[in-house]
Amino acid sequence: MPQFRCPWRLFREWVVIVSLFALTLAAAPMALMAQQDQAGCLGQQESQRQVQPAVPREPTHRFFDKTNLTLFAGVAAVRTLDFTSTQHFRNLGNNEVLLTNNIVDNKPLFASIEVAGVAASIGVSYWLHRTGHHKLERWVSIVHIGVGAFGDAHNYSLGPTQ
Repeated sequence: MPQFRCPWRLFREWVVIVSLFALTLAAAPMALMAQQDQAGCLGQQESQRQVQPAVPREPTHRFFDKTNLTLFAGVAAVRTLDFTSTQHFRNLGNNEVLLTNNIVDNKPLFASIEVAGVAASIGVSYWLHRTGHHKLERWVSIVHIGVGAFGDAHNYSLGPTQ
């Protein structure tokens, strides 16, 4: 007989995993900067001898520009459709695959997970914006919208269980 796992314990485990992943992402640039500082001390004499002209930087855009606001609204719309489509197929008697049925049936919890998905997408886009990866910043939202729309269409296409 399979062992029953409390949905809150499962949710807590996912929070720990996501937090560790975020800490890993935050620590990587600091480690890289420390390596660059060590290399900079050794190569400081050479850099003083060879002065290279500065490469002009691309003009950057504001993070909450019109394009990003449109993309973030699209992500929020897809996550809202995910909530409604999941509720729809649960009402038909189908089982949730990615989360437990107990989590999906708890509407406030499931809604907060959907909001966290939107916040995570915006957060990753902001991180990429700050690190200068402006094309990837927009692709995060584009991929999120595409995958979410596919999942929503799949959820609405499911019929009742027999």
